[in-house]
Amino acid sequence: MKKRILYFLPMWKVLVVQIFIAATLFQLSFAMYDTINAALDLEWTLFGERARVMIMYAVLLLPLQALGAYARSHVIKTIMVRMKRDYLRGVFAKNINEFQRENNAKYISALTNDFTLIEKDAVEQAILIIQSIVMFTMGIAIIVIISPIVLLFGVGIFVMNIFVSLLSSKPVNKHNKERSEMMGRYSGFIKEVLSAFHIIKTNDLEKRIEENYREQSVAVQEKKYVIDKIMSYIFALQNMNFSLTFLVMMFIVSYMTIQGQIAIAGVVVVVYNLENVVNPIALISEAMPRVLSVKTINRRIDESLKNQSTHVETEAFDGLEKGIGFHDVSFGYDDTLVLEDVNVEFEKGGKYLVIGPSGGGKSTLLRLLRKYFNPNDGVITLDEKDLKDVKKLDYFGKIANIEQKIFLFEDSLRNNLTLYKDYSEEELQQAIERAGLSKFVKSRQGGLDTLIQDNGKNISGGEKSRIAIARGLLNNAEIIFLDEAFASLDRDSAKAIESDLLKLKGVTLINVSHVVIEENKEQYDDIILVRNKHVKSSKLKLVAVTN
Repeated sequence: MKKRILYFLPMWKVLVVQIFIAATLFQLSFAMYDTINAALDLEWTLFGERARVMIMYAVLLLPLQALGAYARSHVIKTIMVRMKRDYLRGVFAKNINEFQRENNAKYISALTNDFTLIEKDAVEQAILIIQSIVMFTMGIAIIVIISPIVLLFGVGIFVMNIFVSLLSSKPVNKHNKERSEMMGRYSGFIKEVLSAFHIIKTNDLEKRIEENYREQSVAVQEKKYVIDKIMSYIFALQNMNFSLTFLVMMFIVSYMTIQGQIAIAGVVVVVYNLENVVNPIALISEAMPRVLSVKTINRRIDESLKNQSTHVETEAFDGLEKGIGFHDVSFGYDDTLVLEDVNVEFEKGGKYLVIGPSGGGKSTLLRLLRKYFNPNDGVITLDEKDLKDVKKLDYFGKIANIEQKIFLFEDSLRNNLTLYKDYSEEELQQAIERAGLSKFVKSRQGGLDTLIQDNGKNISGGEKSRIAIARGLLNNAEIIFLDEAFASLDRDSAKAIESDLLKLKGVTLINVSHVVIEENKEQYDDIILVRNKHVKSSKLKLVAVTN
């Protein structure tokens, strides 16, 4: 909560500009008062002097109001950019296993729908409240100087409207929370439909998808209609209060004029500033329920960033010295045990091929090695340290992950290889050559400046795999994890690249694959079989086995 308040600190700029605007209006009002009195007293020389002062203040208002509009836009932009930036940082601070387990549509919904609501119903309305309070204070100050009696009535109406706003925000809060959750599910549905486009088209599922889409779309619109209906009742009640406030204040001013308690010049000034008292009351009354209604959305956003595992990592990691060891490790997802009592050692510089049937646990073994999950039982050691205690940033900086599913940015080939890090041309060309990318690069007119479209739509699966391998080679990682990295390559390319990787000195290579190239098999220090929750070595060289 405290951090969220800090986002609104830039609003001081709006406050300062609005104070200058209010001060100018204050001076304008009393310049008008003096001008009218001079005219009523037929003092034309004095009238001319005071009229010039009045015009000066009126002209000064124009640039101040333009500055106010600029300050408002600038502050909204600053606040929303910071909020979204920090939220994205929070998403990337999530534990990998927890993020993968969740539907990431809720993060998309937060960055689009929820933050749009926050901007519209919290940030913009908070600025409006600041401006209204300043103008209300200025209007009341002028009226108090003219006639203090009006003050009591104005403040009473103001307090009453704020009380109504606080009460009316509760039902809107509830519906906003429900709508936010619905939008998360709705975004997930859209994402799923677009991802499965080819399946829907080839299996004639359009009608079913259209029906599901209509159900969810109608539900979302119905919830918005309910919120708008509640807000319309609130606004109607507040507008009625606004009209009554204006009429009653006009009645009071008129009565006091008849009684001789307010001069004619005072009546003009009071009437001129009456909207600066009444309008802010109406605006604040409308804005408050909207500001308060996003409270549940803010809470939902905060909850989406919480990690369930809060284990504090204390151990630094500068590089592998001995190896990685599994000691009586068991792991399962929810109630399903996947690995049981695993004891295995991966020595520094060793080359390991991990094989096994689909669903046998080899991918889970790799996830544990990557520090995506912590064991349910037992310990994984990195040299003499518990891997669970090793800082992620240190560990991730020493490993390279090469997978079958490769993500590519819509950017140049160079940036997709370097991932926006600085490397020499010699380092880059060496990685390209070792990954078998040289022919591809030379065949493109743009060379390394060739644009890779939307996650590699304009290149083949094999070329994507080579780019991923080149990334790992370029990063000079001490530990390389391959996850079905050769599945999209032809046999000759896979054989050549695997052979190059196996020749890397001082690099620990762990290759999880169902593709076994017989000619390269002997270059591995050990071949590890993962099956039926257990791990065993086929060569019995470096691996302690548990059956």
